[in-house]
Amino acid sequence: MKRAIALLFVIMASPAAHAFPSYASGDGFRGAELMTPEERQAHVARMQSFHTFDECETYTAAHEAELQKRAAERHVTLPPKNTVLFDGDPCKVMRFMGRIK
Repeated sequence: MKRAIALLFVIMASPAAHAFPSYASGDGFRGAELMTPEERQAHVARMQSFHTFDECETYTAAHEAELQKRAAERHVTLPPKNTVLFDGDPCKVMRFMGRIK
């Protein structure tokens, strides 16, 4: 239990966590290499615009489907989701951090 709390503290204390999505730079997120710079910027802006969990989940499901389609077209495999916390779901992370309800 103490390890989990310590891990959460480290994650939340990192600069990336405070700027969640942690990929606010526009190129440090899963699937970014399949997007144009303009698409990456629009995706980050969209992720930061959500007010509700449902909005976020709806968008991320469509975004994931698009990334999978692009990956298949280019014969590449997307890296696995980081499932250490929140099953790799950015919406769950944003809800946990209080960014969305």
